[in-house]
Amino acid sequence: MTVTYFAPANVDRTVAYQKYYLLGFEDAGGLRIEGMPFPARLARSATNAVRLAYRLNRGSVPGHVGRYEAGSVRFAIDAHDGREIRDPEALDWSDVYFKANLWPGKDHGPKVRPIVNGNGLLDRRKIAHLRNLRDAPKEVDVAYVSNVWGGREHSLRVFERLAGLDCTKDLLAVFPEGFPEDETLANMERLRSQGIPVTREPVRPRELWRRLARARMVPMRAGKHLCWSWRTTDLLALGACIVFDALPPPRWPVPIEPGVQVADCGIARPDDTEPAADSEYDNVPATIERLLAAPHKQEELRRAAAAYFDEHAAPTPVASYALRAIAGVPSMSRTSTVTRSPTR
Repeated sequence: MTVTYFAPANVDRTVAYQKYYLLGFEDAGGLRIEGMPFPARLARSATNAVRLAYRLNRGSVPGHVGRYEAGSVRFAIDAHDGREIRDPEALDWSDVYFKANLWPGKDHGPKVRPIVNGNGLLDRRKIAHLRNLRDAPKEVDVAYVSNVWGGREHSLRVFERLAGLDCTKDLLAVFPEGFPEDETLANMERLRSQGIPVTREPVRPRELWRRLARARMVPMRAGKHLCWSWRTTDLLALGACIVFDALPPPRWPVPIEPGVQVADCGIARPDDTEPAADSEYDNVPATIERLLAAPHKQEELRRAAAAYFDEHAAPTPVASYALRAIAGVPSMSRTSTVTRSPTR
């Protein structure tokens, strides 16, 4: 079934939030795009169109929520990190509204369904590269390369507990721009004084993946809204032994289970994203030390993570799930079919 994506003509760079799903629809049954800024509409494939729109366009309309149509059914994909419904107008417009970071217990009505939070920076070539890294030799016990967003005490404490482990480690704390300078400098010095490398320069994806693929265990955190971060998709694709400090609260259609596809330190973080009690962070070295003593469990988690990606989280199975979910959904009565990008 061909899917139509209604792209706002002046969409901003957050159009990348839809790219993962467009990849899947393009492979699962066919895709066409209505709208899209020039020259992106001249691209030979839908995903190249999004890539051009991301690189060249400087529009003003956010693209976190995409509007689609398949047959007579309208649906939306809300890929924003936040737990709230990002686009209430799209919820009213659609027959089904997929939410990538849908928290359990949030009753948004029968229209709202979960969906995998796909990494909008990936394409087919990068996914193939990640899969090829599954057999990379394991040269260090732990690799943790993570952004520290502002004065996030949680991230600092995780780095400090990892630094105290008696094993081989590849640690790097990345401090992005845009936060108070005095706070950033103080936090950088705090980590540096404990032997933890710090940088203000982002790590390029291929270098990041190389470093993570060579580790027996890869600690992981939720995104800054306690969402599933885009890096989760990367780590599943390369078959990492993922060790979450605390499993993100949202659930995907097939939930990721602690002890099955990932390990979970079980830090009891509050929903407001503030740090947990200091004693909770002792769970980090305790969990990793148990895994260090159980290489068979590490390998089991690696295989399960890779299988989960291939079966549930790669673009094509994500798109196939969405198409199954809308099959048989009655469309709302309308006077006409949408043939152009909705005005927002």
